[in-house]
Amino acid sequence: MRFTSVALSAICLLDAAASWAFHHQAQTSSYHRPTTTTTSVSPTNTALTASSLQSEADVSSDAPTTDTDMKAYSSAYKTVFEELPCAVCKASGEGGAGPIPSDLVGTYFRAGPAMFSAGSIVPPKTSLIQPKAQPVPDGQDMDRMVLHPFDGDGAVLGVTFGGDGTAVARFRYVRTNAFNNERKKGRKVYTAMESTREEGGPSGGGQGNDFPVPMYRHHLLPGLNKKRKNTSNTRVVYWAKKLLTLWEGGLPYKLDSLALSTEGRSQLGGVLKEKDPFGGAAAFDSAKDRMLFYSVVQEASSSKLTVYEFNSKFRLVPEAGGKVEVDLPGFALISDFAVTENYSVFVQPPVSTNGMQFLMSKDPAKSLLVDQAGQALLHLIPRVGSKTKAQKTIAIPLDGASDTDLQFCNAFEADGDTIVMDVIRSDGRSATGKSLSWPWATSIDEYSRTASKKALWRYTIQIGKGKVTKECIDNLQASFGVINPAVSGQKHQYIYAAVGGKGGDVAPPQGVAKFNVDAGTKEIWMPQGYEFCGEPMFAPKKSADGEDAGYVLSILFNGQTNESEIAILDAQNIPAGPVSRVPLGMVVPHGYHGCFSATEETGWTAEEIDRRAKLADKMESRGNMWNEVKSDFSGLGLRLDDIEEYFGDFFG
Repeated sequence: MRFTSVALSAICLLDAAASWAFHHQAQTSSYHRPTTTTTSVSPTNTALTASSLQSEADVSSDAPTTDTDMKAYSSAYKTVFEELPCAVCKASGEGGAGPIPSDLVGTYFRAGPAMFSAGSIVPPKTSLIQPKAQPVPDGQDMDRMVLHPFDGDGAVLGVTFGGDGTAVARFRYVRTNAFNNERKKGRKVYTAMESTREEGGPSGGGQGNDFPVPMYRHHLLPGLNKKRKNTSNTRVVYWAKKLLTLWEGGLPYKLDSLALSTEGRSQLGGVLKEKDPFGGAAAFDSAKDRMLFYSVVQEASSSKLTVYEFNSKFRLVPEAGGKVEVDLPGFALISDFAVTENYSVFVQPPVSTNGMQFLMSKDPAKSLLVDQAGQALLHLIPRVGSKTKAQKTIAIPLDGASDTDLQFCNAFEADGDTIVMDVIRSDGRSATGKSLSWPWATSIDEYSRTASKKALWRYTIQIGKGKVTKECIDNLQASFGVINPAVSGQKHQYIYAAVGGKGGDVAPPQGVAKFNVDAGTKEIWMPQGYEFCGEPMFAPKKSADGEDAGYVLSILFNGQTNESEIAILDAQNIPAGPVSRVPLGMVVPHGYHGCFSATEETGWTAEEIDRRAKLADKMESRGNMWNEVKSDFSGLGLRLDDIEEYFGDFFG
């Protein structure tokens, strides 16, 4: 069947009449390998040359469903007014779940927004500057409320598992410059994104203000300014004994790994300039034990992309200075990427700019327009030291929905000329693009008008021919797709994702799914209708081998008890549900991306963490911490928070 404009739901659609409606039930199911949509294109010849669609039943999304309680879901969007310095937690035994597994050892970190009413953590009493207005409950003063959860100040949860049946939890805000500024004033200071959140409209193709994560993430005025608020709330990365929080468009922040106290903005040992718009994602090369980051300088007609490659000591690799710089056409609205043996893989959405608005306001909703009839560009950027020297750009063919804001699960080279990438693909054409006010979505209808349809897709690229094949792996509403990091950049068999409780229909992340992309099967655990899981995170079992020999961790919010917990599932038996549930004694708001470190140094004891937490509180109470000094160091372009990074080997 030939087509020119077909909705994503027609390409990869669940037949609702065939859906099985189970409440709080796990299920293992199979899906048919779809007939693919195959296209051969190049940047100068983007005509759709061949295509085929299978029937709706060919891509099934039969899955357990639940009566999703949206009021329970939205109640997790509440400001955390009290941080958690250090707490020893034990399994609850709820629902037949057992103790924390003894072979789960390491530390889980996760970032996300946690302050939705600006200035809700007052400065220490010793601070010379105190706010005129004290914190108020969410919703009491709407002038202090952010208009999208993504604009809330970031915080990090850390949970260390020692293998002794206990977990040590802590939760702290990232003390960004913007956070400190608003806490001193006791009000919302940064409002530049509000017109984008309020207007919505077609400019973002329904995805500009998407849930859980919007495509429009920051104001377009570059550099350090009062319009671009770096909340440092999107991703946390633990690499080479350093803990960083990321946000698209601003410098990362470095945190103490034990106490989660903020040590300051980081320039990565002088690699970055203070005004560099650092990216909000990282990609791990498991074969070479390297971590890659990126930065994009965006202009109306062209952009400059820089890819940084760091070794296991957080030093730029020696080849080619450890970085690659390339020019991209147009305004490159990039927020994620993947890595293979020889390439960094980026997808640039089809975005046009309004020259006058871009020059004058730089408001995303007014300055940018996603062209639903345009083709996204796939950029294959050769890595430093790669045997491949030439950059390759391929225009991705249209199949009815734009390839905008793809969330990468993984990518790998199947052979010398083929790259396979699995992604969460979004279709926002049924969404209004307008953000709701707090507490945002309190019904499925409200949520579906705000959030895009998301599903798991596979893209196969034959590099030499410029031939792109797209197939929908499953139509189940999915977000936050991850793999076992041990196979990152290599061929994988399993993908874990947070899935909705309404099958293929738009719904918030709620259950946990495991997709076997080789066998064409999936396994799902769906909690109660008032319980909601976030991003799943793979944690290996100690001294175990196998891609799925581990646990899947997720922060679960219980809207009935108004409390969050860590749900621990056996990765080899997802339908059985959590093997252990660990209450955290607080609400952790719905968040974004995290990581798990199973390295030996992250098995800190409760005493070590508690001691460091008390020291951090003491330092903050004294005000003017050492790392707040703004001066450069000896002409090296280093801030004091970079000294340890630059001379790390000397400090052990």
